[in-house]
Amino acid sequence: MSPPDLPIQAMATPDALSDSIIPYSSTFDTIAAAAPLQYGDLAALGIAGWSPAGLAVSMLEWINVTTGMPWFYTIIAGTVLSRALILPLSVKQMRNSARLAPHQPRLMALKEEAARASATRDPLAVQRVSLKQRKVYEEAGVSMLPMLAMPFVQLPVTLGMFFGVKRMCALPVEQLHWSGVSFLPDLTVADPYYILPILSAIAMNVQLSVGASDMAATADRTTMANMINAFRVVSVISIPFMGGFASGLNLYVLTGIVAMLAQTVILRNSAVRRLFGIPILQKVADFKPVRLQESIVHLKKYFKEQNEASQKKAAQRKW
Repeated sequence: MSPPDLPIQAMATPDALSDSIIPYSSTFDTIAAAAPLQYGDLAALGIAGWSPAGLAVSMLEWINVTTGMPWFYTIIAGTVLSRALILPLSVKQMRNSARLAPHQPRLMALKEEAARASATRDPLAVQRVSLKQRKVYEEAGVSMLPMLAMPFVQLPVTLGMFFGVKRMCALPVEQLHWSGVSFLPDLTVADPYYILPILSAIAMNVQLSVGASDMAATADRTTMANMINAFRVVSVISIPFMGGFASGLNLYVLTGIVAMLAQTVILRNSAVRRLFGIPILQKVADFKPVRLQESIVHLKKYFKEQNEASQKKAAQRKW
């Protein structure tokens, strides 16, 4: 007895079978990729709101949903946008610092006079120094209160973005597992090769080198040179610490530093400074970076002087 004839459709050739198989990788990607975010999803997760970090999360959600960009580029775009939001304040701060630059010798002398007045605990002497400082600011065309308040206005935006991205990566938001780029596929895990923290440290040191002369023109040169060395040390020793953070957070940090570097370079252009009304600073010819060893000696001397001053005050109280 011969077997029954099979339907023609069932008699598939090997080639036909291979054509009918869906590649595993594409099937996996389709199944694994989370659905795109919708407006309000992050608020439902409890990470968006009216705090600085919550507003940063809401802004990132808006960028992602509106543009449909992958999250790698969403974090970059959000970082650049946050820098653009505080750009007017940065320009205002640069304008005020440039106007005060010619008066730095007088301001430094008044700073020392204020320290002596505070040491004597003479309220009238302190008030006289304060009035002198206010007069210098008025001559420069700078208001003291906005000058002092400006960093406190900028800080919530910068820290809000940092903790907003950190919050999204720590939850984690499911969509961050698919960054949209092959070389950094998952933004919720740490960079195993420390590439992003190392690039951030390099970018920070480039930024310090580019802006060193401008900073020296608007502040005490010795103090500024030592501060630059301190920032360089911090940028290097922070690499292992930053390496433990999620890649998405390190991407924000790196983008922020690069954006700040680009802003510094652009705002050093004479035409751009004239456009924004920022006085053009004279180049500091005698500004030279100090060696790290000199900065360490300076720091030891500072702490020694502070310790001696504290002991002297304690002895005066006993008497």
